[in-house]
Amino acid sequence: MSDDKQKIKFPCRWEFRLIAMADSCEKTRASVTAIGTARKKELEIIPGEASGSGKYQAIRVACQVASIEEARELAGMFGKAEGVRFLI
Repeated sequence: MSDDKQKIKFPCRWEFRLIAMADSCEKTRASVTAIGTARKKELEIIPGEASGSGKYQAIRVACQVASIEEARELAGMFGKAEGVRFLI
C-alpha cells in the first residue's frame, strides 16, 4: 500500500473558519483579536458569508503556525471565543 498523503510543511499559513451568531459578530472578532494579541500572532480576520436566515455569520481567521499542535491549540481557543457556535 502506498502512502499518498501529502505532508504539511511548517511553518505555514493556517485558516480557521468560525461560524458565529450574527448578532454577536463584533464581540467574536474582538475575542479572536484578543487571543491573537495574547499569543503574539498576527491574524488576518475576514468576514465571510451569512447564513440564509441571517442568524449566523462566517468569520475566516488566518495566521502562521509553527506546528500542527499550535494549530490545534489555536483552534481550541478560537472555538471558545464569544459567540462561536462551531469551527471548521
